[in-house]
Amino acid sequence: MSTPKVSIGMPVYNGANYLRSSVQSILAQDYQDFELIISDNASTDETESICRELAESDGRIRYFRNDRNLGASRNYNNVFRLAGGQFFKWAAHDDECYPALIRRCVDVLEQAPDRVTMVYPLAELIDEEGKTLRSPLDHIELRDPRPHRRLKQMLTLCFCDPVFGLFKTEYLKKTQLIAPFFGADNVMMAQLAMMGEAWELDEVLFRLRVHSRRSMTANRTARERTAWFDPAAGRKLLILPCWETLVWELFKVVCRSSLSPAEKLRCCLLIPGYYRALVRADPSRIENRMKHRLKVLLGLAENGSRANAWARFLRRVQ
Repeated sequence: MSTPKVSIGMPVYNGANYLRSSVQSILAQDYQDFELIISDNASTDETESICRELAESDGRIRYFRNDRNLGASRNYNNVFRLAGGQFFKWAAHDDECYPALIRRCVDVLEQAPDRVTMVYPLAELIDEEGKTLRSPLDHIELRDPRPHRRLKQMLTLCFCDPVFGLFKTEYLKKTQLIAPFFGADNVMMAQLAMMGEAWELDEVLFRLRVHSRRSMTANRTARERTAWFDPAAGRKLLILPCWETLVWELFKVVCRSSLSPAEKLRCCLLIPGYYRALVRADPSRIENRMKHRLKVLLGLAENGSRANAWARFLRRVQ
């Protein structure tokens, strides 16, 4: 049996809510030379029965089940290591693909020069019922010949939907893949940006779903998010805040890259600004909560006496 040109890896844990529709959107692709690898992270809901039923109905599906929950990081990397295709794509159990996604990405990658690491389509944001909330999402096309310019554009990622594009397997093997920390997909994309170009398809072919059980919505604290990526790490006594961990890992991959010293310096100089933007935009940060409360207090003070302002302020923040 020949190895398919495209491998699609779907790591899943307790994904019965949207699993069937996500898999069916992949099986409905108008490109046929692919395999779908599902790695079940010891789910406790109906995920296993759904996967086995789907695998029995379509020979392109390869289903694996872990004996225990290994964490999202190892599960994401597991589906890649099980893959044999020239091109690789991750798929989440709660997202959907339009039928032309794989074919359009393959067509471009097959004609692209060696320096191109991946191709991704534009995406739209959908809700629990599949209603479009926003379209399109991230634009990060990286065609600049200078690595630091590509990295600068990559650091504008918001939804990180390009990580569900189609990669050249040879390039992914040179990265650290999805490491066990929050934001590891951004760091992997940064590595790829320093290696080569990422091309964008100017059409919406991917549907990114937001819902209450989505991993980044259900896990709000640094400890919860760390445990989602790596259960053992989540039990450590000391856990660094998410953004501090992310920027530290970015510095490390820049320093370990094969870039020239001058390019490494240019890339490193981008990271402090990226960190400031992350912190300023994060409503969960203590400093941002205090700034917000101060603004509330000042606004109240303008509309009444100081004592009355304090009383209204305390009622509002309790």
